[in-house]
Amino acid sequence: MKTVIILVLSLICLEATSQSLYKRAKTPNYTLEVSPSANRTIYGWKYGVRLGVDYKSRIKAGYTRLESFDNSEKGQKTFSGTYFQYALNPKSKFTLLPSLKVGLYDGRFLAIQPTIEGSFIMKENLSVNAGIGKVDGFASFDFGLKWKLDLSR
Repeated sequence: MKTVIILVLSLICLEATSQSLYKRAKTPNYTLEVSPSANRTIYGWKYGVRLGVDYKSRIKAGYTRLESFDNSEKGQKTFSGTYFQYALNPKSKFTLLPSLKVGLYDGRFLAIQPTIEGSFIMKENLSVNAGIGKVDGFASFDFGLKWKLDLSR
């Protein structure tokens, strides 16, 4: 009888595990992104900034504002609006991002810009973006740097 009890208890003890003090690194679901960017269309160069939220490295949304800086008397041409992106391969070093920008040119004209962007991660929180899109039936080129702001500290 003693041997049966010892065998049963030893089988139970094989399945028992101790408590571990090891904590897995927890990544936040949301991260903030800041991106100075440049845009080239048939209307010329525009420079500006993007502020956005990245959800689980997959879905990105935010605000973008671009302005042309020239010395002409026509005044500055601006584009301000929102952007939405969906990462197709978020875990790799090079990420492909179909994107949609919706905003206003000069505060008057509604513009919808479909683009496809590529993002190459240089460091953990720094990446380079380049993309091509369509504006008013013509090609549009986007360039920029992107910093992910770590707010978990």
